[in-house]
Amino acid sequence: MSANDVCVVDLAGEPLPALNTPAPSSETPMHLAIYRDTGTGAVVHHHGLHSAAVSTVVTELPPLHYYALQLGGPTRVASYATFGTPELAESVCTALEGRNAALMQNHGAVAHGKTLDQAYDRARLLEWLCALHIQAHNLGTPRVLTDTELTAVTRRKAERAVR
Repeated sequence: MSANDVCVVDLAGEPLPALNTPAPSSETPMHLAIYRDTGTGAVVHHHGLHSAAVSTVVTELPPLHYYALQLGGPTRVASYATFGTPELAESVCTALEGRNAALMQNHGAVAHGKTLDQAYDRARLLEWLCALHIQAHNLGTPRVLTDTELTAVTRRKAERAVR
């Protein structure tokens, strides 16, 4: 993918006239809603195999690894809605409240960040967490980290930042 493959739109969803880019994605309304609701700088949306698969079987991705905290906590799954609809945009924004990534039921994943690199890294992390979920369930019933354990990780991270 290159810059020429990306449609650049204004905050109303209209393509910028000076640029010769493809038509806007059907998911433009969802992206614009995320920008509006979060004030973020970048959004990455994808249909990775692991995230799409996990989105069909859970309503929330449980924290099997403390890396889930990098996404704001357990990853919520936005309720299913047809792609490109206001209902999907609303469902995704609800799932993103207090989070910087979400799964989209029977669809894929979305992540946001201050920069494109940060949004992309978060999207990749979510795909890794979904792969972990699948692999762990192939082995048996995984142990989910407790709220107490996640709080201890947050506290430990804060202690290390003060040093």
